[in-house]
Order: sequence, then C-alpha cells, then structure tokens
Amino acid sequence: MSISSRPSLPLDKVALGFLMSGPAHGYDLHGRIVRELGPVWRIGMGHLYNALRDLERTGQVQSTLLSQADRPPRKIYAVTPAGREEFLAWVRCPVPAVRDMRAEFLVKLYFLHTLGLEGWAELIEAQRALLSARLAQLEAQCARADPGAFHRLVLDLRRRQTRAALEWLESLTAEDAEDAEKI
Repeated sequence: MSISSRPSLPLDKVALGFLMSGPAHGYDLHGRIVRELGPVWRIGMGHLYNALRDLERTGQVQSTLLSQADRPPRKIYAVTPAGREEFLAWVRCPVPAVRDMRAEFLVKLYFLHTLGLEGWAELIEAQRALLSARLAQLEAQCARADPGAFHRLVLDLRRRQTRAALEWLESLTAEDAEDAEKI
C-alpha cells in the first residue's frame, strides 16, 4: 500500500466519540479535539465539518439549528443510535498495525476512559493478540531473509517496533483504566 492510499485516520469516529458525551456544534467539537487530543491528533476545522456532514448523511448524527441573536443559526450535532453503535464497535476493536498505535489506539483508550466505557482490558488483550501474531510472522520472515539484504533491515525494524508496542501494552494494567492520573 502506498502512502497516498493509506486509509485516513477515522475522524468520523473521533467526532462520534466526542458527541457521545452530549450534543455540540462544530466549533466546540474542534476546540475539544485540539485541547484533549492535540498531542496525538491534528484535525483541521474544514475536515471536521466534512466529517460531520458525512455522518449526518449516513444517519450517524442528526443536527438541529439553534437561533442566535445577531448571528446566523448554529448547527448542533447529536449522535444517533446508529452512530452510537458504530462508535462502540470501533472503539473496542484493535488497530491493524503498529503505526496505528501512536494515534488511533491511544484515542480509543482515551474514549474508553473518559466516557466510562467497559472494554479497556479486552481491547488491550485483543491488541496484544493481534501484535503477537504479527510478531510471529515477522520472526518467520526474518529467519528466511538473507542476512545482508535490505529487506532484512526493514523486517528487523518492524519486528523491534512490534516488540516495543507489546512491551508497552504489557505495562498497562486494569488499574490504569481506573486511575485518571495515569492516562
């Protein structure tokens, strides 16, 4: 897969996650995303409004117009039952690759914690299982690769990244889910 064809980060799921705590307008949503997820996620205002439009078109959010004195009406978005179902399915699913741990996986942990959802330990265990299987594949590929080949260097890097991610997952405990100070 080329870099240009790599799937974009799931902005729609992030918007749904913030709307799970209550209705909001786009400007407020963007502000919360920047404040709360800024260290791992950067999102432009236009991208957020496009995602909200798509979510509304697919029935995952609904909007209402709120009149304002001396200003145009403000569009307030709320998650629908279909959007809630879509978000909950996403947030409890492991990410497919180590590179997705840096942002998407961390955001899933963020939402599980801040929304008080169950599934923290299950998500970590599912992620461990997925990465363990990937590590076994990488180990086998490394064993077959020519020691002097460039491909072996690439495999070795991926193997070490996967091991590091697994080590980090091992460091997470059920206590972390309950202790807001550790997140």
